[in-house]
Amino acid sequence: MREFFSDKNFIKSKLLLLAKIILAITSLIFFLPLILLPFFNHPFADDYFNGYQLNIHGFVNYQSFMYLNWTGRFATTFVWSLFEHKNFLYTHYYSYSLLLLLLNFISIFFIVSAINKYAVKKLELTKTLLFSLVFLAVEICCLPECATFLFWFSSAITYCLPVILAQTEIALLIVFFNSKNKLLKNICVVVLPLLVFLTIGFNEVFILIQLLLFGILFYFKLYIKCSGIFILLMLLAFVISSALLVFAPGNGVRSSLIHSKPVFTGLAAIVYHSLETLWNIFKNILFWFIAALVFIYAGKIKFRNNYIHKLSRKTWFILPGIFIFLVVSVAMPVAALKGGIIPERYLNTVACFMLLLLLSYLFISGINNNSIILFKQSSTKKILIYFSLITGLLCNTYIADAYKSLLIAPTYNIILTEREAALKQAAQENKIAVVKDYNTALSEFLKTKNSSGSAAFQQLVQQKPPLLFFEDDLATDYSINVLIKYYGLDNIVVERK
Repeated sequence: MREFFSDKNFIKSKLLLLAKIILAITSLIFFLPLILLPFFNHPFADDYFNGYQLNIHGFVNYQSFMYLNWTGRFATTFVWSLFEHKNFLYTHYYSYSLLLLLLNFISIFFIVSAINKYAVKKLELTKTLLFSLVFLAVEICCLPECATFLFWFSSAITYCLPVILAQTEIALLIVFFNSKNKLLKNICVVVLPLLVFLTIGFNEVFILIQLLLFGILFYFKLYIKCSGIFILLMLLAFVISSALLVFAPGNGVRSSLIHSKPVFTGLAAIVYHSLETLWNIFKNILFWFIAALVFIYAGKIKFRNNYIHKLSRKTWFILPGIFIFLVVSVAMPVAALKGGIIPERYLNTVACFMLLLLLSYLFISGINNNSIILFKQSSTKKILIYFSLITGLLCNTYIADAYKSLLIAPTYNIILTEREAALKQAAQENKIAVVKDYNTALSEFLKTKNSSGSAAFQQLVQQKPPLLFFEDDLATDYSINVLIKYYGLDNIVVERK
């Protein structure tokens, strides 16, 4: 009998080791495309438009030009100009995607570490890193449009970077209200108002997100713990940034180009986009695995944090509050677009915070539900958890799109690299540029350089890479004119099939 149990434990230990190895390999499979694809990516017309305006107006005047004539998102235009200065972006277009991916992971790790230190006090470093990676994976899987979140510069800075800053702000708020280290608290007093100011300057939805965070602080009466200077700085940062964003002259210029839609259309857009956001979260099996783990894990922890216990006794109002946040965050841009359809790049931000709110709700709801027992033996629990994560990481639409993009990306890269070289050469020689549109260039490439490839592969590469944002800049007069101005050409002649 003893030998049987000894062999059984031996088998479990080997299974646990195997699960860890497979999970590590699966994580690499999941994140590898996000690391490789940026090196095949290329700028789009709006990126060139910003670069052209920066070259004309200079770094300082570019800020005022964009604010007065294009957009009130002053933080966005400032970061744009940092990357586009001296054409750095166009020779290192991969850099921002890798940087945002890294910063996103760091900000998530910061939140998980702060929760662990001040509430859970159970996770070791390896588990904190693992949970942070898994949360980043869930976030990516739940995005309505990953391409515009990480692989289109103009959009990524507008929507991904402020998400990172807001996640950092949440972590710093946890530190500020729980740490006894005076140096850390003083750093938070300086950095937090700056983060409030900057995040709102990227996107209008962050006005609502900041109001949500202020509402949580007010509910817990945490303002009692704050100095008058800190409260004043936070309020000033919020009011000034919101005013600069909302009342920018550039907003009026862009708004004048939008045609109003019927009220019914606007209401239908709100309902559709709200359901679309929820669908993108709930369709992922990885979300359900993480949701179950968060709920069950919360019930096994003995909390010493009074704020969490206070929320756990009043969970009835959290879910309606999350639903109201979703509807209002969707209604804001619909109203700004006069009842129009919202681009999915905006919904990326909404999905990120809905994910965070839903998991927070499940965590709080699970605190008082300690009756759920999966297995008595911890090794069995770990094996089940690891294989659940492996299944979730592999069974999602992101994986299919990612590796499909990796197969198409080299061909896409060759065609656009040759186009950019032709445009640069024409500009240097002061000639009219003669270039092929994407479909024509692709057709010739498949006939000459890839004629030996299988029919299935040729059919695959004729599609657009799903994870790389791509619209042919030679397909519209607007984008052609942008290229003419950016490269300093007299004209571009486009050869089409």
